[in-house]
Amino acid sequence: MASPLKPYQLKLFMSNKYVYAQIVRMLDGHVVAAASTIEKPLRQSEVLPSKSDKQACSHIGKLLAERAKAADVEAVHWARKRQQKFHGKIASLINSMKEAGVQLQ
Repeated sequence: MASPLKPYQLKLFMSNKYVYAQIVRMLDGHVVAAASTIEKPLRQSEVLPSKSDKQACSHIGKLLAERAKAADVEAVHWARKRQQKFHGKIASLINSMKEAGVQLQ
């Protein structure tokens, strides 16, 4: 039996300089919420000394969760890539999203 379609999916990308995260509606590919450290207010603020460390990932997770809640997204699907470990930056971002109230399936 086929698994039911997950309505929203979390997409992450981490470069050496910045962190990017998006929540995509799988039905039509529409980006419902997005956050990254390359955004102008975050680049100019003194809150994040580094734009690509665990603290920055945690901040992006909280920001993305707030934006997802504003768009009425309560749960997202996130699947690890093959042999990807759950630690460091990824764990920091995911855990901060969970703490902010977005469920992960």
